[in-house]
Amino acid sequence: MAEEEMAHLCRHCENITFTLPGSITLPFAVVVLADEGGYQFFQVILQKYPIENTDFSSRRPMLVLNCTETGGVDFCWMDGGTVLVDSCDLWIEESSMFARKGSLAFVDLKREPLNSTPGSVRSFCTIRSWIRECDEKHAYCNTFREALSGQQGPARLIDVGVEGNERVCICEAVFEGTEQYAALSYCWGHDQESKTKDANIKERCEGFALKDLSETIQDAISTTRKLRLRYLWVDAICIVQDNKVDCNQELPKMDQIYSGAAFTISAARVERADESFLRDRDLFETHGSICQVKYRRSSESASNIRSAFLSATRLDITHHDPIDSRGWTFQERLRSFRVLQFGRKQTVWECPTGTFVDGGENYFHDTSSKRLFTGKVTDSIYPHLLDDQSSTANKDLDLALGNWQDLVMEYTERNLSQKADRLPAFAAIAKAFGSFLQVESDQYIAGLWKFDICMQLRWRRPDDMAVNKWCNQRHGPTWSWASLEGPVIFDHPRLPTGVVTLQAVREDDWQIRWKLVDFKYGEVEFAQLMVRGFLRLSNWKDGLFGGVRFDTGEFVVLPLYAYWDSDEAKPLDVWCLEIITSSSSITGSTSSGLLLTHAGGIVFKRLGYFEFHHSEYRSEPVNAALDRQGLLPNSNWFYNGEYEIICLE
Repeated sequence: MAEEEMAHLCRHCENITFTLPGSITLPFAVVVLADEGGYQFFQVILQKYPIENTDFSSRRPMLVLNCTETGGVDFCWMDGGTVLVDSCDLWIEESSMFARKGSLAFVDLKREPLNSTPGSVRSFCTIRSWIRECDEKHAYCNTFREALSGQQGPARLIDVGVEGNERVCICEAVFEGTEQYAALSYCWGHDQESKTKDANIKERCEGFALKDLSETIQDAISTTRKLRLRYLWVDAICIVQDNKVDCNQELPKMDQIYSGAAFTISAARVERADESFLRDRDLFETHGSICQVKYRRSSESASNIRSAFLSATRLDITHHDPIDSRGWTFQERLRSFRVLQFGRKQTVWECPTGTFVDGGENYFHDTSSKRLFTGKVTDSIYPHLLDDQSSTANKDLDLALGNWQDLVMEYTERNLSQKADRLPAFAAIAKAFGSFLQVESDQYIAGLWKFDICMQLRWRRPDDMAVNKWCNQRHGPTWSWASLEGPVIFDHPRLPTGVVTLQAVREDDWQIRWKLVDFKYGEVEFAQLMVRGFLRLSNWKDGLFGGVRFDTGEFVVLPLYAYWDSDEAKPLDVWCLEIITSSSSITGSTSSGLLLTHAGGIVFKRLGYFEFHHSEYRSEPVNAALDRQGLLPNSNWFYNGEYEIICLE
């Protein structure tokens, strides 16, 4: 057993018996002595949980090891009743006890070693058993399989042939939706030499050498063969990459391609297409240091001591695989019916009924379970009409739109090689949300939903975003989150107590130009919105906003806080368009909205997002000349500005 070869049992570890659940306290001097003696367990503790800025001459820190009932171990440095360092506060992953399946310890811990050979015969026997159980016993999965059958499929598939065959071919036969195929989700990493082009498509339909393909795709073909499917879909091979017509025909099908596959092979652990995802896993990378330890259960006799192994890291999937940082793979995973993921630590089978893992802990944290809309094929239809104004419907719609914004935020954390892909790589999620709400695609405008447009405009850069990650080159309309690279967040809660003062108007005058007319969830080249709201001019200089008071005419500093979209030079004149005004006992009266630059006529472009804290500003008397009949009640700084119709571009 490889884990036993890596593990050690020193005299210090020998004297420690963990209690599950329970805690152990050790003096700092003992830990340091063991660390200096080269004992890995204590070296790991000092590396992962150092005591920083501690005056040891005046303190006598103690190490507290806290154990869960199933062998999870976290650490805490204490000085009397004072916590010096807590692993939970630092978000440092806990260590994990594990044991071989069949041993007495496994009964307690329910956690076995991670599988170091994901490409082995034994591993694929296990995977086939998972698929067989899903096919034969999961009634819930079969319901979705039937519902997803018959969708429009890809134009081409790879005929993988049988194991041992050194050649494969592309099938261009009419796809009738009855063929079982796997789809590949992976990181390109760089441009692929093995991609299909106009120059080689004919040859590839006749057959070509397997060795001409990148390692990731070769592994995907091998996986498809071993799992007894004949066909595989890979974007780089099944789409003619230098043919715009072919790309434009296949791009809108991404939703159907992944949801219609028998399962998606996720090459999660590799950063580039020229890497193998079936290669052996490195034990030190997956487990960290391994120590042999003793433990007892708190409910049993003190003499009933068992042996197990302690890993320096958690033994479950981390969601920090390379694939989790790529933009395109976000929708590929969510829209897949079933996923076979080859991760750095575990191979995971995920289907609508549940998950299986090939070692470690089966702890697949699914935050989407509390969502009304998850983006997955298992979502039900929204249970109300969109214009239903009942309290239940309003609450559910707010929840669903909040779910949508959460997915946008998750997606924008990921990277794309091409800026223009920001909307296309999210199109399958947008299409799914439109289907969920049962609205037409013309309700979707460059990443925002027309029926909720004013609230959808309330996005901004995160507070902690580093300047060097900003992108100054926009793509598409400035008011869309898709116009920029990098993460965005939405103001929460979605509907705070207050008044939305911005209104969408003259929708017949709105303009939008899609790159592909028939792909309204895809790339947008140009778009304009018409809105009516409170608009007031401010001046930006030396990091401060200033404005002229209506009552005295004096120039004053404004309590206006900006979240700029980029770090590019700002104009002196910055217009502030209020979206919402609200009040709370904590923050007082606050307005938030868009920072704009005047582009000429009634056209404005977005520069960022703002918050205006009225409690920090000596209120102005109302300009009676602007107190027009029918205006929304508003007694803040913006009321003395113009209430007018403008065009956002």
